[in-house]
Amino acid sequence: MQKPADADKIVPSFAEPWAREAPVVLLFFLSFFLYVWLRIEPIAEYYSEGVVFFLSRAFLNQFLSYPGGLAEYGAAFLAQFNRQNWLGALVFSALSALLFLAARRLLRRAAGGAPLFVCLAPSLVLLAWRGRYDGHALAAGLALGLALWAVWICLPSRRFPPWLRWPVVWAIGAALYYVDGLWPYLLFLFLAAWFEAAPVRKWLNLAALALPALLIPACWHKFQIPEHALDPWGRGEPQLFSGLLFLLLPIGTVVLALLPQPRPPAEDLAPRPRHPQGARVRVSRARPQSPAWMKPALTLGSLLIGGALVWGVLDRAKKNLGQIEYYAAIKEPERVLALVSRLKTVTPEAEIRAQLALYHTGRLTQDLFVFANRGSGVLLPGTQLGLLACRSQIQTLLELGHVNEAEHQAAEAIESEGDRPDLLRALAHIYVLKDHPKAAAVFLNRLRQVPFQGDAAARWLAELEQNPRFTEDHDLDLVRSRMPTTDLPHGAMAAEVMLNQLLHTNPRNQMAFEYLMAQYLLDGDFKRLAQHAGQLDDFSYLAIPRHIEEALLLGQKLQGVEFDLHGRKIRPDTLRRFQGFCDALSGSAAQAPVALFALVPDFGDTFWYYYYLRLARRQASPG
Repeated sequence: MQKPADADKIVPSFAEPWAREAPVVLLFFLSFFLYVWLRIEPIAEYYSEGVVFFLSRAFLNQFLSYPGGLAEYGAAFLAQFNRQNWLGALVFSALSALLFLAARRLLRRAAGGAPLFVCLAPSLVLLAWRGRYDGHALAAGLALGLALWAVWICLPSRRFPPWLRWPVVWAIGAALYYVDGLWPYLLFLFLAAWFEAAPVRKWLNLAALALPALLIPACWHKFQIPEHALDPWGRGEPQLFSGLLFLLLPIGTVVLALLPQPRPPAEDLAPRPRHPQGARVRVSRARPQSPAWMKPALTLGSLLIGGALVWGVLDRAKKNLGQIEYYAAIKEPERVLALVSRLKTVTPEAEIRAQLALYHTGRLTQDLFVFANRGSGVLLPGTQLGLLACRSQIQTLLELGHVNEAEHQAAEAIESEGDRPDLLRALAHIYVLKDHPKAAAVFLNRLRQVPFQGDAAARWLAELEQNPRFTEDHDLDLVRSRMPTTDLPHGAMAAEVMLNQLLHTNPRNQMAFEYLMAQYLLDGDFKRLAQHAGQLDDFSYLAIPRHIEEALLLGQKLQGVEFDLHGRKIRPDTLRRFQGFCDALSGSAAQAPVALFALVPDFGDTFWYYYYLRLARRQASPG
């Protein structure tokens, strides 16, 4: 019978043979890797979260001034691997595997046994958290791993006398607190105190070790722990996931230690051993061994339930938004539109990217209201819809040719979101277009410090030295041909005025023309739309775009608007559909929005539905 003091030995009856566990563990982490790679898709988080990291001393210094900063620095570095799905999945899976190994070793020493589902539980929590796309799972996982391995480093000190052992634990704990923050430190302190007191039941040792150690964070912050230390990953869902992550192992340790140890029934009949001096040795409670099938069944059932929960909590809407950013960045407009169509409510950022994708597929004035009826209905909002919408407008403004407004939106975005690589690239292009190569070099030199971006930035810097205007770049040359040559003073981005300015500079700017027509559609401005309808000839349209047909018919009906289509005719299908809409509407222009929702299946993608829904909402608003 094992003596209680022999805590470093593993109770054989609790330990499953590694040969039996290994296939299950390998299958678990293979599934873990494939799930992150193929379903979570780290690249969606890479583009949506845009975690900033630079290989520079100045960037590192920002993380040295507060406890937990170094762990955040490490997590920001690991987040850079998300730029490739398989690479981000591999890093996250390796981190989770290290957590499993640390948890398994510590539980075996702390409680005499380590059930597989308990050791794998932190990995399942991390996987579920990662599926919420809030950007904190990697940082919390790294923090937990550092805490567990710090405990493992402390274990050899148990051979030292207390006067030496406790200062060693305090020193390691203080270093961990600085590197990792408060919650990992408290977990480390619990496990270190458990190893100190639980095996020999000397609970005064726990107080002697733990109470002085608790003074470390208190003294560090002069007895006023800041809010960031208490909620390092935010409130709400992050609190729930971080609570589970850091409490599972302490709870598991206590529960496993309190459970009776299994042993063969015949052992109950053996005489209790005596100490050499005659004192009876304390023997822990025991119970007969469970049937051989019970542990595998419990492990399998627990993992299946955990896997089902992980699958169910994936935030598909956030994943779609991240993928929209990614496919917009690599210029795959059809994929952007397919993803936006899945959203029940289209965010301003997604709507702006969808509008650009519609233009690139030749559908801006054909299918705009497929999305506008679920979005804000604003074409170029500037800062009107919040700073998060600024970054999504930069590419549209550049392609239109309005470089100055693109610079303004990029400056707003970089102030609110930090030096993201996509913003650094955009500003470099903007200053090349404005013939400021030295300013462009500043942003390219900054981009060189980002992992995986250095080679491309170095090539652009070399090109900048030889060809400051990048005259062989087709995209930049196209922007130059569209740049306005007149001033446009304004306090806010007036889309109509700006687009007319671009057309005045370059009457062949088809993008500016289509965006201007889209702006008139969104404003419900029938007269100006009719005035510009004749310009369709300037851009060789084979047919009148659908939404322009719809608006002309409705303008004619409501306001008697006249228009000259220069020989073109409105398609019979549009005329029949318009009559069907008028019949369904029953001639009432003041219906409540709820009543109009019945028209969505047949007319939800039309300008007509958008116009009447917008009108009904205005009439229903208190103002």
